[in-house]
Amino acid sequence: MRIWQLIIFIQIVIFFSPPALAASVDANAGSKVAVIASSSFNPGAISANTLRAIFVMNQTKWSDGTPVKVYVFSDSNPTHEVFSKEVLKFFPRQLRRAWDRQVFAGLGQYPEQVSSTQEMLAKVKATPGSVGYLLLQEVNQDVRILQISQ
Repeated sequence: MRIWQLIIFIQIVIFFSPPALAASVDANAGSKVAVIASSSFNPGAISANTLRAIFVMNQTKWSDGTPVKVYVFSDSNPTHEVFSKEVLKFFPRQLRRAWDRQVFAGLGQYPEQVSSTQEMLAKVKATPGSVGYLLLQEVNQDVRILQISQ
């Protein structure tokens, strides 16, 4: 009797697993995220650590003294989730906690939140020293893709 229960359990797991796995793979397929800046601003290649410091609001100026302006999507936005996990190597909730600590300690402010790809492009284009992110296929000639070194 126990062996039949095990066999049935394995069949159920096998039956339900492939669609779930396929859905998670398809959801992330082609979701490369580009870090962008104004096309008139060229900070050169920046390190992954510098990028993290910028997005957790610890670094507020570029190496040439230009103020950094950070634009982000909402925590639940799929692009924000991919950016946080794949580029910054943080979970979105970790990024939110870092911002909360800065704000509640009186040491900084939240990055400016945008609600659409068009708004991200417009704000980053219009603000020298700004930084944001988009899916690679959404980037146009109005902004510069930053080179991130490991």
